[in-house]
Parts: sequence; structure tokens; C-alpha cells
Amino acid sequence: MSAGHAPSPGGPAYLGLDVGGTGAKAGVFDAAGRRLGQGHVTYVPSVSPEGHAEISIERIYEAARDAARQAVAEAGVPVAALAISSQGQTFVSLDASDRPLHPAILWYDSRASKEAEELRARVASLGAPELARGITAIAVAPKIRWLRRYCPKAMERARRYLLLPDYLNYRLTGEAVTDPSTASSTGLYAYDLPDYPPAALAAAEIDRAQVARIQPSGTSVGRVRPEMAAEWGLSPETLVGVGTNDQYAGALGAGNCRPGILSETTGTCLALVTLARRLPEPMPPGLLGGRFPIPEYYFALAYSKTAGLVLEWFRRVLASGKSMAELDAMAAGVLPGSRGVVMLHHFDGMVSPRPNPGARGAFLGLSLSHTAADLYRSILESIAFSLRENLELLGDVGLRVDVIRAIGGGARSDLWLQMKADLCGLPVERPEVTEAATLGSAMLAATGAGRYASLAEASDRCYRAARTFAPNGGAQQQYQEAYAAYRDACERLHPSQRSG
Repeated sequence: MSAGHAPSPGGPAYLGLDVGGTGAKAGVFDAAGRRLGQGHVTYVPSVSPEGHAEISIERIYEAARDAARQAVAEAGVPVAALAISSQGQTFVSLDASDRPLHPAILWYDSRASKEAEELRARVASLGAPELARGITAIAVAPKIRWLRRYCPKAMERARRYLLLPDYLNYRLTGEAVTDPSTASSTGLYAYDLPDYPPAALAAAEIDRAQVARIQPSGTSVGRVRPEMAAEWGLSPETLVGVGTNDQYAGALGAGNCRPGILSETTGTCLALVTLARRLPEPMPPGLLGGRFPIPEYYFALAYSKTAGLVLEWFRRVLASGKSMAELDAMAAGVLPGSRGVVMLHHFDGMVSPRPNPGARGAFLGLSLSHTAADLYRSILESIAFSLRENLELLGDVGLRVDVIRAIGGGARSDLWLQMKADLCGLPVERPEVTEAATLGSAMLAATGAGRYASLAEASDRCYRAARTFAPNGGAQQQYQEAYAAYRDACERLHPSQRSG
């Protein structure tokens, strides 16, 4: 952990945006990573029973703008540069006048399974078999294929296909620029390539001019256009830096800038990121990997699609809308093991450690004596068990972890962080800034503006821990039986399958 360095009075400030599936968060930070202002604006996507997940791209733009204005107004200082992080896969198609041809299609939209199969075959047949293996239904290219099939008149007018950060960069600067991690979510690009392979674009029937230019994260896109500066509460001199995927921005914000550190995000999903100079070959099915924004490192990523989402479901459906703090207080009175309740939190398929798109959630071992507190604690334990299970997967392929840094909404729970420390036998740190993707995005902006020589320097200097939860050996022993029961239930109910 670095203590950082004191900012000079009146020194430059940097704006970081994290634009997600349910809202936009913004933070203004000084050069030492201290937050000066923040903003948050939510939105509600439309999700259909058929697996379509959409929202108006204008609504996302307005939320990002308004969150930025909130943060800038609270900070009360000029912003030298900004950068945007976001989930991959979310995209929109634009016509020749830059009008959207459909709502933004979100990353978890699953409509294009058939089109993914078709495109895998086409990409492989045209000479890019390595790329073909990574094309899934959530990638952008199969969804474009679906739109052409079912909305042909509209898609005849398509002139650009922009992912979410590309679109915001384009609105702000007039330059359509993306980063390698975002480009890879199209299904047509791999991290170490200089550009999209022509064979992959040809297979998807996409012209190179229709997708954004790829630049390294932490470089400069350009300056904010004057009309956008006025709308966003910025100066026309404000630089826009190239961002990255929200998980990697969160890792940067958590000081995850060298091997041995694991950044663990518990928000809507559970995501684990650790770094390595080389990745194991072959990667096991439950791990994703690629080049990290710090160029000398690769990342290994494990994730569960439903984590905090299950807690929100429980709060809404089974807990009469009680707050998470109230539920934590109730669960604190329950011993480890949740009085025999075993909960499986994979409500929408499993990715890590064993891919199984058909996996669904369950409570096991219920009796009439169990309470809402038992059930709530069993959810916390299930997600913590998943963290340990994925740590073991990382260890099995030689990726050592010495410390866990918890970020996202789950990092606010002392009960949960202590549980994770006890279960994993590792110290768990809560950063000063738990919404670390906004800080990581600000680091990308500062690096693009020349404030830092490298992203590694920015990440190391700006990270500070607010509290460390040390593992309790006695509690770890208490969890062993419950963890074994969880593993047994997963093996019986969620056998491994290859994801399509």
C-alpha cells in the first residue's frame, strides 16, 4: 500500500466515470487520489422474458452527463481531464446523421445465441479460428447479425457500431475511439493484435470505418468540444483519456498493479481480477484472461453473473424491503454455516469456476425453524464461498494471491468482509474509495494528460486502505463444514458444461 503524495493546493483535478448497466457514477479526484466530489444517476433497463436487455442510449448519455455535473459542482475545482470506464458488449448502431437506430443493447442480452454459432463458423472458415472460439451470444457482432436479420430496414442505414464508452467519447470529442478491452467484447478482436483482423470483419460483414479506432488505455482521445463542455460543466480545455473495462478500472483504483493482489468486486455480479506476467496455457474454462491496461501484465478474471443482484432480490421479495444494514445486523447473530441452510446464488447461469449457463439458484436444507436472518446469511456465505472457490481455481493454475482488496457495494459490509477474510484465510482490505472504478478512470485520465508516467505509478500512488480485516482462524474452522456442503451442492446441481 502506498501513502500517496500530498497534492499541491489548487492542483489539477481529474474526473472518472463508471457507466454501468443500472446507472452512471462519477468522481472528481486530486492528483493523490483523494475524492473531491461525486455523483450518481440511476436508470432502469428493459429486460424481456426472451432475454432482451435494452435501454435508450440517450438516457445513458444523460445519466453520465448529470453524474459528471454533480461531481464537478461538488468538487468546485477545474477538471483537467476525464476518462470513462464501462462494461463491455453494450453498444448502439448509428445512421449517417449519428442518430441511434435502436436502443442500446446491454452486455447480458442473450438474444443472439443462434447468430453466435453462425458467426463462429464464418470467422473460423475465413482464417481466424482463435477468435472464433471466443464468440458468444453476449458479444456485439452476433447481436448486430441478429438486428440485421430481424430489423433489416433500420440496419440498412447503419454507418457506425459504437460500444458505450466509444459512443460517449464520440459525443464528447467528435472522435470515435475505444480501448483494447472494450474492442475485444465485439468478438472480433484479441488483445495483442494491432487492429481488428480483416478476416473477422469480413465474416461479420462490418467495414473497418464502422467501428472505433483502438488506442491504449491511458492515452489521449482529444479535448471536449465547446458545446459539450458547456453541457457537462467542463472547460473546452478538458482532455478526454482512453478508458477501459469497468473491472480493470476498478482494479487500478484498488491498487491492483502487480501480481499477488486480488481486487474483488461485489456489485451486481462478483468479479475477481489478479495480474500475472504470463497466463497459464491453456486457460481453464472458468477463467478469462487478456492484456491488462498496464502493458507488462496480463489479467486473469473469474466472475459470477449474480451476486449483489441476489441480495437485492432477497431484500425486495423476502425481506419486506429492509435495508442491507438492517439485514446485516440480523445476520450477525447467526453462527457460521447459517444453521444448516446451503444457498446457491447462481440465478442466471454459472461462469466461474465451472461454466454452466443452465445453472439456477437454490436454498437447500430448509426447515420450519429457519428465519429470514438464516436465509440472508446463507446468501452472504454462498457468495463468499464462490470467492474462495475461484481463489482455489487461481491457485490451481499457479496464480498466487496474498491480499484481497474489496470494492463495490459489498465492500461497505463489515460482516461480509470479515466473513471473506475468514473463509479465504487472507487479509481483506477496504479501500478509502470503494467505488474504485471511478478512481481508476480518473487515473486513466491523469495518465493520458501526462500527470503520471504510467498507469502502474498512478495506481500505486493513489491507493490507500481504510481498514484491513484479518482472518480469524477459529472462524475459518467453523466454515469448513459449510463450505464442503456448498461444494457438494454445486457439484450435484451445477455440473460443468461448456458455455455456448
